[in-house]
Amino acid sequence: MEIVVEETVMKKTIVKRSVETQQTSAPVITCFEAVPGVKVCCMTITSFLEVCLAGKDFTNFHTQRNLSFKPDWFSRDFLSMGEIDTINRFKSLKKQIEWMAGRFLVKIMVEQTFDTPVALTEITIDHQDQGAPFLRGYPDLRISISHSGDYAGVALTIQTDMDMGVDIEQIGKAPDPGFMRLAFTQREIQAMETTPRKIFTHWTVKEAFLKLIKKGFNQSLHQVEIIGNTILFKGEKTPVTVVSRPLGTNYAISVVIGGSGPQPIPAP
Repeated sequence: MEIVVEETVMKKTIVKRSVETQQTSAPVITCFEAVPGVKVCCMTITSFLEVCLAGKDFTNFHTQRNLSFKPDWFSRDFLSMGEIDTINRFKSLKKQIEWMAGRFLVKIMVEQTFDTPVALTEITIDHQDQGAPFLRGYPDLRISISHSGDYAGVALTIQTDMDMGVDIEQIGKAPDPGFMRLAFTQREIQAMETTPRKIFTHWTVKEAFLKLIKKGFNQSLHQVEIIGNTILFKGEKTPVTVVSRPLGTNYAISVVIGGSGPQPIPAP
């Protein structure tokens, strides 16, 4: 496994193009290339709400019950009626908004991948049996979605010889011993630096790897070990590339790439 930890600030880009010509505003989206052919983009959920649900107050969305969203609430059309029905079945507003933000970011990235404009409402994200997302109608595109706190992130590749998982985590206080024993093996704990940033970054690598193998939390966390520069899965070394970066002031993002694709790009 090759691990690249990049301490540089990611370059900010603003998405301006839209199928609907009257819509010119868009959230600020921050992107980087993990390896050639794997693009990773992030945006704040606050920015997403200000642009796509302008005029609505979601100040305390993390703690509120679900709402019944209506098509005319949206300042930008990006959800199909079927997707609006889906979000209205979620039980919490936090889940609804995170789900929408992730899909908006996927759709913007797909739109920018191709020269031919496509209506965002026509881009459909579906799920495999164990929850991994995929793009219906785009068999050569692979995606991974994550969100934490005020950030949503997406990794996307059109390289058929690669796949990836992405994870974002907000850096909090150092986890208690009970969480550490649940999330990590004793070997990992002994080998790990114990600062909050190192612990949470370690966690993002583990979760991104589980997304890469399409298991998520259906797989025991102790089946995946990160020891130094090696990821072990069920005791076997895995041929993957890991890119971890700070995101904002108190978040970490990691991408785990598998396959025979290119090696990481040096940080600018």
